[in-house]
Amino acid sequence: MSPSEREPIASPHNPRIKSAAKLHKRHERDHTGTILIEGVRELSRALESGIVIEEVFCCQDLLDRENSAPVIRGIEKRGVLLTDVGRKAFEKLAYREATGGLVAVARRPSSALEDLPEKERPLYLVVDAIEKPGNLGALMRSADGAGATGVIITDPTTDLFNPNAIRSSLGTVFTVPHAASETTRALEWLKARKVTIVTTSPAAGALYFEADFTRPCAIVVGSEDSGLGPEWLDASEVSVRIPMRGAADSLNVSATAAILLYEALRQREGL
Repeated sequence: MSPSEREPIASPHNPRIKSAAKLHKRHERDHTGTILIEGVRELSRALESGIVIEEVFCCQDLLDRENSAPVIRGIEKRGVLLTDVGRKAFEKLAYREATGGLVAVARRPSSALEDLPEKERPLYLVVDAIEKPGNLGALMRSADGAGATGVIITDPTTDLFNPNAIRSSLGTVFTVPHAASETTRALEWLKARKVTIVTTSPAAGALYFEADFTRPCAIVVGSEDSGLGPEWLDASEVSVRIPMRGAADSLNVSATAAILLYEALRQREGL
């Protein structure tokens, strides 16, 4: 028998709905160690990655039946509670409209440096003090696409599991190994593994494609407002620039990271 509760929760004031909706706020996610996952694609990637799902809320009126069927089978196979909810109750849970009718409460994945993969020639992306969840999600998406070994988020000012970060990452926050750390600790960890620190600067002499990305390296990008902190600039062993031909002297942080990550991919795979 399916664990689904067949009597839908109709009221947005239901205690379970109100409790789950609180996870839109970071302090509640930090306090409970749980997160919200919205959307069929995002939930599918979370399931594939082994994320612990505690409960799934399903709105039959909004359900994307064709694409959600495999996800619902996976949920039921795990014995996860699947709760039907009415449209108004679901709207209190959903952060956006295009969810496909599914929102899940899940345990927050581990984010320790020690859990990151260590390869012979690792390629890490270090994301320093990024403020906008959309940028953080886009950075995870680029890291996933380029096959980065992992992402290290230093001095985080936004939460990787903010619903907007999950959405903009297309669920790759669940597929890319990641860690959150203070800058000093991350630098010690990278230096102990002889990983070259690569940064960007409009004043750098070398163009980005002149750098050697085939060695073990960490590409470091920082806040668009204030740039990289002094600790990363002092630790930088390779500084490169991306040529700019217009009025602006820099790109969006996610665009910068994507260019460097894919240059690393090109060099490493001989593309």
